[in-house]
Amino acid sequence: MKKNIRVSEPSPEMQEKIRRARSAIVNQKMRMVKCPYCGHNAIAVFEDSRGHIQAKCKACGRETVFDVINMRRLYLRLHRR
Repeated sequence: MKKNIRVSEPSPEMQEKIRRARSAIVNQKMRMVKCPYCGHNAIAVFEDSRGHIQAKCKACGRETVFDVINMRRLYLRLHRR
C-alpha cells in the first residue's frame, strides 16, 4: 500500500524560526531521555527545556509523557553516586 506523503519546503518565515531555534541551542548541552519501558533513547532535550513532552518510542512504540524537569533531577541523582 502506497502512502502519498507531501513534502514541501517550509515558508520563509518558518525557515527563519528554525534558524533562530538552532542558533539558540548552539552553546547548550543536549542530553537523551530514555524510554522507561525499553531503555531506548526516546527524546533529546536541551538545558533550557521545561515542562512536559509527549513522545512515542521508535523502538517499542509506546507513548510516554515526560516531565523534563523531574527527569533531569532523576538523571542527576543516579549519576552522583
